[in-house]
Amino acid sequence: MIEEDQNDIPNNQYLATELLRFSTIEELRESEFYRAHESELTRLLSEPRVYCASNPKPRLRSFLRVVEWNIERGARLDGIVDVLNNHPVLGYADVLLLNEVDCGMIRSGNVNVALELSRALSAHAIFGVEYLELTKGNEDECQLDGENTAALHGNAILTRHDFFAPRVLRLPRCENNFESSERRLGGRIGILVELEIAGKRLSVGNTHLDVVNTPRCRGKQMRAFLDAMEAQNKRKLAIVGGDLNTHTFARGTRLRAMKNTTTILTSRRSSLHKRLANPETREPAIREFVRFGYEPSEFNDRSATSRSIVSKLDDPRGLPRPMKWWVNRRIGPDGLLLEFRLDWLAARGLAALRANERVDDGSSVASVDAHTVRNLTHNGHPLSDHDPIVVDLAI
Repeated sequence: MIEEDQNDIPNNQYLATELLRFSTIEELRESEFYRAHESELTRLLSEPRVYCASNPKPRLRSFLRVVEWNIERGARLDGIVDVLNNHPVLGYADVLLLNEVDCGMIRSGNVNVALELSRALSAHAIFGVEYLELTKGNEDECQLDGENTAALHGNAILTRHDFFAPRVLRLPRCENNFESSERRLGGRIGILVELEIAGKRLSVGNTHLDVVNTPRCRGKQMRAFLDAMEAQNKRKLAIVGGDLNTHTFARGTRLRAMKNTTTILTSRRSSLHKRLANPETREPAIREFVRFGYEPSEFNDRSATSRSIVSKLDDPRGLPRPMKWWVNRRIGPDGLLLEFRLDWLAARGLAALRANERVDDGSSVASVDAHTVRNLTHNGHPLSDHDPIVVDLAI
């Protein structure tokens, strides 16, 4: 566990610059540079960074509100802070499972997003690093002026309750990000932590599974994540969540791009909607919940958490010219709206409360049904490309 200086953002740009000299991960691992910096890189990618709030006070005492949200790097941090402090539902969450959290990336203002959220929300933050970013990000982000500092990207758990045993778990690798166009060192992770609430110990886990890969890969990653939860909590009370990227498609190759495009363009809209709204039929990651004794159904509604207007599913450079023409003709200039259920919560040994089932003694806030919170904006702009999901728990 790393308890960092609360005022500094580490500068890892020198590491990123040196790592870019190597074309392949094999070349890197055989280098003198890697041997000299292996322990530093291992620590960077394996140890949680913890930011402790000085006097956190839970906003609810009679039940626990949990939110899972992919905050799209925290690029609209002011709006995210405003919502998490003042929204009539989200503002009372005392456990936040956050995905796509930047630290020292120029695309999100070179701030330490987890630390700033900890300060603004008066909550402890546990941040785990997925990637040391070797570039500024995707194609558009690479055009930004300035340079990264810490160059880190990952996930976080925030809480106003006492916590113990924070841990970062590195998940099985399904793609070689070091040699991709958006070059990165690292891979997907899970964050695990124990909370003490109302005299009971609760295990909490947060993860973000691969997007440009296969449902089988995501199932493998989820199984490793839940195995680690099982080893740590030994069948105790537990809640887990994350952006599981359950879009139901296999991605990442030219052949997959062609197959996915054909599937989308030849499916009836009603059939396609049903497939995307019920991803558990094609995504083993969701079925792993049940295998480990977790209940997902009462902790999630059936709403989409992410939407995309597409004229392609993958990089169009992976499609033959006749197929590009066919795609443009079938979809048209306005594109095709796809709605995905990518974000999930599940729990073991805990009950999801219903609307008005319980009222908090201190705040008079009533419990709500598990649901997706849509249309969050700040200054006219969406806060993220994902919607948060929320559930209330009787502890």
